[in-house]
This record gives sequence, structure tokens and C-alpha cells, in this order.
Amino acid sequence: MDTPLGFTLLTLLLLTPQGLSKGYNDKYSYNYEGETYYDYDEREEELPSFLARPQTFTVEVGQSVIIPCDVENAGTNKLIIKKISSNGGKEKLVSVGLQRVIRDRRITVDGSRLNISPVRPRDAGIFLCMFEMDPPIQLEHTLNVQFAPTIRSLAPPEQHVAKGKTVILKCKAQGNPEPTIRWSRQEGPLPSGLRTEEGDSLTLEGVDRHVEGTYLCTADNGIGESASAAMSITVEYPPEITTEKAIVRTGEGDNVELVCLVRGRPAPDVTWTRDGHPLPDTDMDTKLHLPGRQNDSYDSYNTHLSLTHAAHRHILTIKNVSDKDFGAYVCIAKNSQGEKNAIIQMTGLPKPPHVTSSPNGGESTMYTLTWDTESYYPITEFLIKYRKTHLGGWQANRTMVMAGSWENVSRVVDSEKVNEDTQHSMAFTLTGLEVATDYVAVIRVRNKYGWSAESQHFSFSTKKAMAVLQSTSGTRCQCATSSLLIIMLFLASL
Repeated sequence: MDTPLGFTLLTLLLLTPQGLSKGYNDKYSYNYEGETYYDYDEREEELPSFLARPQTFTVEVGQSVIIPCDVENAGTNKLIIKKISSNGGKEKLVSVGLQRVIRDRRITVDGSRLNISPVRPRDAGIFLCMFEMDPPIQLEHTLNVQFAPTIRSLAPPEQHVAKGKTVILKCKAQGNPEPTIRWSRQEGPLPSGLRTEEGDSLTLEGVDRHVEGTYLCTADNGIGESASAAMSITVEYPPEITTEKAIVRTGEGDNVELVCLVRGRPAPDVTWTRDGHPLPDTDMDTKLHLPGRQNDSYDSYNTHLSLTHAAHRHILTIKNVSDKDFGAYVCIAKNSQGEKNAIIQMTGLPKPPHVTSSPNGGESTMYTLTWDTESYYPITEFLIKYRKTHLGGWQANRTMVMAGSWENVSRVVDSEKVNEDTQHSMAFTLTGLEVATDYVAVIRVRNKYGWSAESQHFSFSTKKAMAVLQSTSGTRCQCATSSLLIIMLFLASL
């Protein structure tokens, strides 16, 4: 059935209080002929706008922070807050309107503000305050969370390396701000001589036992306490041997100690020999634990010889020394890295003399030599060798000629002057020397077991009482020193 046009218009007027210019919504209008056309309302609704500006908030872990999303003209539009983690990834919805969406009780919504308390490192990132419109309206804030450093070693906590190898220690630190890593050594300075070095790694080249120890990498960024990680280095190396005395002088009836200082890793096994035979005699020795010492300290002993060691000091003790004990003793150290030995000579011979007299003699034609020596037996004889040391003239080949040949003076020591002590002081006067001349001398002494080695060369001179001048005629003359001085002063005054 057809509906009259008037009824239709009346119905529209009743349904539309604003009149015929408006339809059921703002998007539609009608004319009197009943035709529909689009006609948007010229009065546009005012869009939301944020009152705050983009900000960066820097806070330390454990503190509180407020993310402001203050807005005006929000109307019925709901404020949405999202977060993008500082590590990247997808956006995460935090809240819609006054409703918190994220499951984290530290986060609360107060109107248009987001409260986080206490702040944790994972809270760092970008917070988006937004209205989902076309185009979207949004405000961006950045949260920077500072926290104390942590550090971990990227190298094994304990390393055993062979001598000469290269070792690289590495550590990785985390923190905000980015931490600085410094290296140190518990036992003292680093191998470079510095107390600390910076960097995420430390390189040790050509390692030896002197670089052993515990190394620390320490991270610090000014927030909270610094953090450290420890690594220890143990260097395996062949035995190293030194002796406390390479020559030990002793006498009959004495007790004497021969000492070798041995280092190595693994700890070397140390044995002693004489003339290729192990000491002590394996048929007589016994091993005993020494009370009060570490487990690695034992005695091997018999009635005449004994072996002891503690730490790196290895001692061969010989009791009631006799002539048969004199000779060369060898301590031998061996481990998985190699073998080494050292020789100690035990002797009854005198020690080489040490000259004690002044090099400037007080006489013109004679000089008194004095010296000390050590001997467990009386000195029975001495030998002095001396010669002039001033240089002669030039030869045709332009070389200098050493003047003088060695003169030998030997004397037997008077038995009534024999010193029973081990320290001996002696003297002898050389005569018939030239005036104002330089000499060199060496001395040897003898006891019942033989001659000592020579002393070091000792230079001395006779008194320079006269000066030798060359005249213009080519003849030589000797003048008193005082007269020469007067002439020189007279010439200088001209």
C-alpha cells in the first residue's frame, strides 16, 4: 500500500526535533521532496591534545617515577598507555583509561599519570601516551633506569698453563651507565708493573712463575657498589735451581750444610749425587715425617748424611766432615716439564785472598800489600805475582806495548805465626820498585790441601815524589815537585 508523502514528512518532523535540516545523525539531511543527501556538520568536535612535552626520565633502580600523560579535551576518548622495552620488541599494553592492563602491582594509574614504584631495570624503555584515532594522537616519554654493575668471567676460574704460553683473561660487565672494567692482581702489581689496567680483557704473553696469582676484573659505574670476578693462574715450568753457596769451605770434624733452592711446577723431585752415586746411601737411609712441618717435608738420613727440605729449600747435611767428603755434590731437580741440576763444591782449600791495602803507596821504592783470606786450616805459604802496568811507546803497527814482565815472590809462613782461626790477615812488603810507577799484583795462598785460586788483580802505585820532564834538547831531568810548581806559576804570570 502506498504511503502518502505528507505522512512521511510529518513523521520526520516528529522524529527530528531540530527540523528538516537534520536526519537521524549528523551525516544525513533530507529535502522536502524526500531525497536524502550527505551533509557533515560544520561544527567539528575539538580533538584531544597533550599538555606535557616528550621527556626523558633518568632514575636509579629502587626509586619511583611518574610518567605524565596530562591531556585536555579527552571527551569520551580513552587514554591508552603502551611501552616499548629498551631491548626492543613489540609494544606492550600498560593501561586503558583508568584500568591497568599489565599484571604488575608496582604500576598504578592515577588519572592521566602512570606511577612506577619501585623502579626496576626492566622498566627502562619508551612509554607511549596515545589516543587511537585516525591519525593517532600520541606523546612519547623515555625512561632510563640506572643500576649498579654486575660482572662475570668469560675465562675459567682456574687455569694451569705451561711456561712461555699466552693467556687471555676476559670479563663481561652489565650496568647503567656502562661500567668501566679495571684489572688488578691480589699479590701486587700486574706483570706490566702497573697497579691497574682498563679494558674487558687482559693479555699475558710469555708467562712464567712470576705472573702466577689471582687476577680480579672489577666493574664500576658510580652507581651502588662495584662488582668483581676472580681468576687464578698457575704456571707449569721446568725446575729452576740456585745455590746459597757454590763453594763451601769447611774442615775436618765440622758439620756442614749444602743448600739448593729449587722451584718448579709441578713440584720437582730432588735428589743428590756425588760421583754419580745417589746420596745418602740407599742401604742406610730412612724417611721420617718431621713434626711441626708441612706434609711435604721429610728427612732422609743416616749416621753421616741427611736430607731435609721445607718449601723450596733442599739441604744436604754432612756431619763430622772428613777428607773423604771433599768434592763436587750435585742436586738434581726433575718434574714433568724438565730437569736441571746445580753443583756445589765442598773443599778444604783456602778462599782466594782479598787485598785490603790502599792503592796509593807511601814509599817511592817499596809497597806493603795486605790481604785477608778464609781457611779452616793454617796458611803455610803465599805467592805474589806483580808487574809494571804503565804503557810503553807506539810501535810501527800503532799498538801499545805493556811494559814489565811478571815477578814472583813466594814465602813460607813461619809456623810460629800460624793463625788457628778460620780468618787470616797477612802482609808482605815488596822492595826494589821504581819511583812513581803503577803496578798490578795477584796473590795466592796455600794450606795443607793445596793452593787457593788467584785474587782479583789489584792495582797500586809507588809514591809520586818526583816529576819527570822532557827538555827542549831531548834530554830527561828529574826536578822536585815544589820547583816545578814555582816555574809553572812564574810562566802563568807573564
